[in-house]
Amino acid sequence: MHNAPAIGYDQPLFIQPFDHRGSFTKSYFGFRGAPEISPGNDGFGPVAAAKSLIYRGLLQAIEGGVPKEQVGILVDAQFGSQILADAAARGIPRAVCIEKSGQSVFDFEYGAGWVNHIRFHRPDIVKVLVRLHPDDPAPDTAQQLTRLKLASDYLHGPERRLFMFELLVPATTREDKEAGAAYDRDLRPGHMVRAIHMIQDFGIEPDIWKIEGVDRAEDAERVAAAVRSGPGRERVGSIVLGRGSDAAQVHEWLRVAAPVDGFIGFAVGRTNFREPLGAYLNGQLAEADAIAQIAANYRSCVDTWRAAKG
Repeated sequence: MHNAPAIGYDQPLFIQPFDHRGSFTKSYFGFRGAPEISPGNDGFGPVAAAKSLIYRGLLQAIEGGVPKEQVGILVDAQFGSQILADAAARGIPRAVCIEKSGQSVFDFEYGAGWVNHIRFHRPDIVKVLVRLHPDDPAPDTAQQLTRLKLASDYLHGPERRLFMFELLVPATTREDKEAGAAYDRDLRPGHMVRAIHMIQDFGIEPDIWKIEGVDRAEDAERVAAAVRSGPGRERVGSIVLGRGSDAAQVHEWLRVAAPVDGFIGFAVGRTNFREPLGAYLNGQLAEADAIAQIAANYRSCVDTWRAAKG
């Protein structure tokens, strides 16, 4: 990966995220969290193998022509440490997550050991997932931002890593919930912009914002402008996340964002691997076919992005 400026990353970046933990193990293997360890029960191996299959799909996409320096993998160390090691050997940009899975208020997965976790795996990018609404209770917001400031300061320190901030803005207020299906289109974009400014004003400086897709170009432009507002943020990049939505919806979000200055790519995970992986685990699809489908789904996102970028 190219050397990053003081703040920001503005090169094309097409990430395959498969750092899902609790939701992944529950959806595919029937347990949530850490696998049960007991005689005759290997909960770890099948999960690690499933993640390896997703990774092999990404490798096939690289073999098919996606430049590896534009590719990114985002995988958890719990089930993907061998993938991180292999990607490092191949020179594929690697991102690791440091948030505790499934929390409404951000906390570090490894507690006080989160820095050692980063030092051990030496990723190119460190990612946090944060659920933050600008009208959340002040104590919750203060707790989240205080913890995130620790991460931001460390990642911009001597042991520099790129800092990726995945911002989710759920419908939490009465007005949000009454909006129903219109929330995503009419209310979420404004909340996102307010949340971005709150985070920045606290002194938290992501290099890359992982942002929920928007339906209108003007909203993508508002988000990109917020991300780059203020001195020193001119090269901060935004990428579109998939939210596990269907392919048609995700590709529409990609087409909206790609032409907007400041958006550099995407992080689309479940949309690309959910059906092929599920069919393989259920015995309905051969391993090679599942890998090929994941590769094709990922490549189609890249193609959609490039076509819309122009």
